[in-house]
Amino acid sequence: MPSNNRARLAFASSGIAQGLINNGISYFLLLYYSQVLGLESALAGLALMIALVFDAVSDPLIGQWSDRLHHRLGRRHPFLYVSIVPVSISYYLLWAAPELSQTGLFIYLLIMVVLLRISLTAHVVPFNALLPELATDYEERTMLMNSSYSAMWFFMTIMGIAMYSYWLADSPEYQDGLGILRKEGYIDAAFITAILIFITLSYSTQVTRKYIPKLCLPPTQVDSVAVMIKQAGVTLKDKNFAVIALSGIFHACAVGIASALWVYMQPYYWGFDSDQISLMLVGNLFSALLAFALLPLLMRGRDKKPILIATSVVALSINCLPVFLSLYGLFPAVGTQLLFYTMFVMGVFQVTLLVITSSLTGSVLADVVDARSVHTGRREEGLLFSVQSFMGKVATGMGVSMAGMILTLVAFPADSLGTELGADVASNLGWLYASTLVFFFMLSILTLLLFSLDRAAHEKNITLLEDAA
Repeated sequence: MPSNNRARLAFASSGIAQGLINNGISYFLLLYYSQVLGLESALAGLALMIALVFDAVSDPLIGQWSDRLHHRLGRRHPFLYVSIVPVSISYYLLWAAPELSQTGLFIYLLIMVVLLRISLTAHVVPFNALLPELATDYEERTMLMNSSYSAMWFFMTIMGIAMYSYWLADSPEYQDGLGILRKEGYIDAAFITAILIFITLSYSTQVTRKYIPKLCLPPTQVDSVAVMIKQAGVTLKDKNFAVIALSGIFHACAVGIASALWVYMQPYYWGFDSDQISLMLVGNLFSALLAFALLPLLMRGRDKKPILIATSVVALSINCLPVFLSLYGLFPAVGTQLLFYTMFVMGVFQVTLLVITSSLTGSVLADVVDARSVHTGRREEGLLFSVQSFMGKVATGMGVSMAGMILTLVAFPADSLGTELGADVASNLGWLYASTLVFFFMLSILTLLLFSLDRAAHEKNITLLEDAA
């Protein structure tokens, strides 16, 4: 069915909620639990790594359940409505941690992250599973995902700016950049964020409700659990699906590491002060708008695979080359205006490319859904889009976990905020940061070379599905 501005607003609203959550988990959670609450960085990372085990099970289960659910509200919307309150409450509780021992704090973090992620899955997977049905056009489905990811990054950036300039700003009690240690600031921000999450999830769910009568019905035959597992296994072994899933997970690892270490790299490696960091975040606002305007131009008449590969290569270069060049003394010196202006521009394009690659990955998954439907006769959007949800969690879980390991390996001190690091620590941080990103970016790009579903094949699949209907 043709989508419209109403559908784009719904996807944007869903993206805003995810962006608000990602802002907290990707950029501040490791910092908050390790530097403010005193949990060892490695333990904080371990909690998020363990949570990925639950995600690996819950995401496909919820996805497949939403493919087969019989309900008057259709296959997807019961999950969307049920998820609104748990997501909002669990996000707030994640930050409102009580005074606990190391073990108690580790267990609390693990429980809260698992609850948040399972409830968020109940929204993200069924909602994104609407994409193939709301937009059958090769380019229009990319625009819906572009609306979601552009809005996600725009509001994630706004929240980041608010964190630094208001909730974590310096005060008489916390001076010289130590506002980032203020526990009350994190809790107050979490309360406001939880309210915004409730509003945006409610809006996206209610707006898409009008499409329910036009959506595909679940299969009339109720299969046994064994049959469902067998069918899921066959689907997940599809070559194009496996390629885009593995490539996306590798890319998500790189993005997660870069995001989690961003708050460390900017002040400690590049030497930027809080005002400069705030300005760099403002630049990210332009990134979301630039991606929103640029992607339709890139997509016009072109296949998605070459665009995705090209943007990934450029993303690798922009993220890693500045660090490597600086380690060899071939980049503007720390403390110079030229360094700040250079990294400001680099930052704008980093986020622009991230929005574009994320949007294309979601759109490509929708193409794979249609291809699988032609071969099997089954609509398995939920199962396949559960992988996209898992990729996002890999970005935060695996990324934060590995970031914690990197900080441990370089002996990053727990009480370093507001002070300068030794040259060896900063240098080792740079080497591990850039080398790890190169590793995961290259795995993502090389895997993507094996993808074989293009525009012509997609259009043929849509014609076959329309004829079958």
